[in-house]
Amino acid sequence: MKIAKFWLCCLCWTAGAGLAPAADAPAPPLEKPGWKLTFHDEFDRPQLNDMYWFPAYRSGRKEYFKRIGKESRWVDHNAHYVIEDGVLKLRIDERLPFRPDKSTPCVSCVQTSDHRFGATTSEYQILDKFAQKYGWFEIRAKCAKGSGLLNAFWLHQHDPTKQEYTPEGRRRDVGEGVVEIDIFELPGNLVEKRRNTCNIHFIDSEVRKAGNYTYDMDFDASQGFHVWAMEWQEGQVDWYVDGKVVNTYKGPTPQEKMFILIALFQYSGWIGQIDPNMTYPRDFEVDYVRLYAGEP
Repeated sequence: MKIAKFWLCCLCWTAGAGLAPAADAPAPPLEKPGWKLTFHDEFDRPQLNDMYWFPAYRSGRKEYFKRIGKESRWVDHNAHYVIEDGVLKLRIDERLPFRPDKSTPCVSCVQTSDHRFGATTSEYQILDKFAQKYGWFEIRAKCAKGSGLLNAFWLHQHDPTKQEYTPEGRRRDVGEGVVEIDIFELPGNLVEKRRNTCNIHFIDSEVRKAGNYTYDMDFDASQGFHVWAMEWQEGQVDWYVDGKVVNTYKGPTPQEKMFILIALFQYSGWIGQIDPNMTYPRDFEVDYVRLYAGEP
């Protein structure tokens, strides 16, 4: 199915004599010269592969918040999704993920790591299905549009004692180390404006501006599939859209491996207010996820 789609995109590009590409950006080949494939899911099976993914949003952190007396924003951390025609659709519907009403914040998420605590927050188990330090991180996706929605593809610190909140319940300050890299965070209210964001969180304030960047796109990300990628190396991160560099950051980078998180959020805040008249379902559609490490 995906091979047929790829050649159809190529045919459309050729027929247009290079004047205007098809709505979908073609998927690059799986083999990437100079890189070693370390993780990939093409979503070519009807069920989520539990060897790769936890179908929930940071459920270990929910228990952590309970123990440190902080309320979680999310009523239900379990993901709502379907896989159709080789595409993972992280879905928000009228009643799923579970919430009392449509104005209640919710999230559908899959991720490759989680954690569980023991009797105290100093006793924990990291549940890694996949995490990686440095390399090339790539996704081909189509985003959901609408106020109060956020399409997200992140790398996150897998050690729970080094995430946003300390074991004592204090939110870390800027400059205390990188805990999250956003390959992209696309607010649904910016889709029609053709704008997107990429971020490095909790870096030193002097270099923070270069690591928190908003850029313009020449397409509507809700109308077709496009390829977002990031190359992470020591002291530098480069972000790509459809093979072109859109931003480069130089400065502190994480010193430990990070896990993948893909999510569709709905809440009222910096991404706009939840639209009470929004039609459902809303889907963040993922064609594939591919990760590579540099060849030794």
